[in-house]
Amino acid sequence: MPSFTTRAKDEILSDKSVRQHYKNQQSYGIMVFSREFSGEKMEMLTRELRAARYYSQLVQSVTPLGGTVTLREERPAGGTLYRVSVDDLSDRRSLHNYFAMLYPEGVTFDLLGGDSGVAAFLGGVFLACGTLSDPENKFHLEFALHREELTPMLTGILSEVGFQPLLSHRRSQTIVYFNESSQIEDLLTLMGCPILSMEMMTTKIIKERRNAANRASNCDNANIERQSRASEEQIEAINLIGVDSLPEELRELAEVRLENPYDSLRELGARLSPPLSRSGVNHRMERIFALAERVKNGT
Repeated sequence: MPSFTTRAKDEILSDKSVRQHYKNQQSYGIMVFSREFSGEKMEMLTRELRAARYYSQLVQSVTPLGGTVTLREERPAGGTLYRVSVDDLSDRRSLHNYFAMLYPEGVTFDLLGGDSGVAAFLGGVFLACGTLSDPENKFHLEFALHREELTPMLTGILSEVGFQPLLSHRRSQTIVYFNESSQIEDLLTLMGCPILSMEMMTTKIIKERRNAANRASNCDNANIERQSRASEEQIEAINLIGVDSLPEELRELAEVRLENPYDSLRELGARLSPPLSRSGVNHRMERIFALAERVKNGT
């Protein structure tokens, strides 16, 4: 089954309306946040073949190119990677200048064209450097940035649309990430992954119900164990004293306990004649324990 990262990127790539109406915003996100973006070197490195092919098509549609775009498959120890490179220096400079004129000082909510433009941009960024964990294991979405100068651009636009990203560092990368499930769900929906977002919500509900059931089961088991230990201690005390040696008001309770070793105090009380409350049964058991202690001590 495809990973959640693959499924998220496939869902983003399936939205043709974004490419039709917000191509510049999505192009800027995927190109600037890919492995390299400069006149000297321009390339994407990804594990997703469909994203690599999209990048290859995209760079050729943004502005006319004179040279080639190369997509290569690599097989390092960690698995298959796809490297897409813009080969010609003049093409790289042309693409770089194109976006420098569109966004001379980076991106803002207004420059991107509001909510839909921001959504396209963030979808592009996720295609370039985003990953999503399986929510069955943990809630985690991250962007691994290859260049430090991209951090304020991404965190700034995320903050403008109401998100609160966290930051960390891994090797030479800055990691912009989210661990809070509702933020991840909202961000997936914004980027164009409503189906995956709904699936995460469903997974969260199931996990919460499962955890609640486990807590209840653990609590029940703990109560049963406590009740069992208490019953064993009560029976031991009764046998130490001997039923016939107990005062008359305690003898019936002792007999009922011996006959019903798994009953709770409340259930024992209901079997007495007349019935006795739980606190009343507990009080009489305390008297039995006190008598057993005296027998132990020989007093």
